[in-house]
Amino acid sequence: MSKKPLDTDFYQQRLKTWPPKQYYTTFTFSILSIALGLIFIPTGSKLLSVADNVYESKYIYDGGSSNNCSITQSNQGVNCEVTFTIRKSITGPIYLYYELQNFYQNHRRYILSKSITQLQGQVLSQGDVELSCNPLYLNGTTLLNPCGLIANSFFNDVFTLNSAASIPSTVTLDETNIALPSDKASLFAQVQGFSSVSANCSASVTPTNSQCTNAGLSTGCKCYKNSATGQSYYFYYPNDDNTQYLYETYPNQISPLLGVTDEHFIVWMRTSSLPTFRKLYGKIDGNFNDGDQLVFGIQANYEVASFDGIKGLVISTLGASAGRNKSMGPAYITTGAISLAFGLIMMLKELLL
Repeated sequence: MSKKPLDTDFYQQRLKTWPPKQYYTTFTFSILSIALGLIFIPTGSKLLSVADNVYESKYIYDGGSSNNCSITQSNQGVNCEVTFTIRKSITGPIYLYYELQNFYQNHRRYILSKSITQLQGQVLSQGDVELSCNPLYLNGTTLLNPCGLIANSFFNDVFTLNSAASIPSTVTLDETNIALPSDKASLFAQVQGFSSVSANCSASVTPTNSQCTNAGLSTGCKCYKNSATGQSYYFYYPNDDNTQYLYETYPNQISPLLGVTDEHFIVWMRTSSLPTFRKLYGKIDGNFNDGDQLVFGIQANYEVASFDGIKGLVISTLGASAGRNKSMGPAYITTGAISLAFGLIMMLKELLL
């Protein structure tokens, strides 16, 4: 068989070409640069205006030079209060964020330390999660569910809005719908075998096996009382004797009825790319006038002194480009100005020479 290429335009390299040299002249580049500058400069000015219209206020309550609510050990439960005074009339809602500084959620080992299938509700053994959750999958000899560094470094400071002390006193803090719908729908689910039912029980008394089975649950169920509503429930987790679930790791923050589907936990599990980051905690509906006040109670449990971290509380409205971003506008203006200057210089050089 002959190895001679076929006598076609493609194989013999006779395809027609388009030489761009005659179009890409100095004059053409100068026009493009000027056009780019005329687009970027007004865009940057608009972004600056949008950023200026976003109301934002931040209060550092632990770390740095602040000791208003500082703690030196985890889960100290130190209580303090922070008051934000609104400095101009704004249209709500106002969003509440917590901010962490000098916390590297983007560390490769930290990001990889989780079991996606476990978070989705599958019952896994130690051998199933040992590799994916390394180095944190056991508490002594008890299996952690969820395992991994991200889940077990959950930010557990608690924020409450003191409506009675706030102005207006009708404001409330809504902590629902703060996580991405796609995360809630597909990435987090209660462990397979979990079940719960409303009941008349006491959280301080362990239900008998007959009480569990009469309620339609497996033996070994427990009782939980929702402090907000006063409603009590029987609930059951599989392998509870040798597994430490999220509600047991964070009993004051995570309800056993929610577990890994708690929205604050879901928000935390979406890791940040920078060492200084904010995460949404809730929102406050309504419009606010100059001089209005929002009073927040803080229960400090998350220790940051060991890694020179800083914790802050932030209130902010949203603009057309989400939260306040004062760097994008100047970036557009600077890029546009440089492009415009180069375009004018090249055009003058082309016309004068």
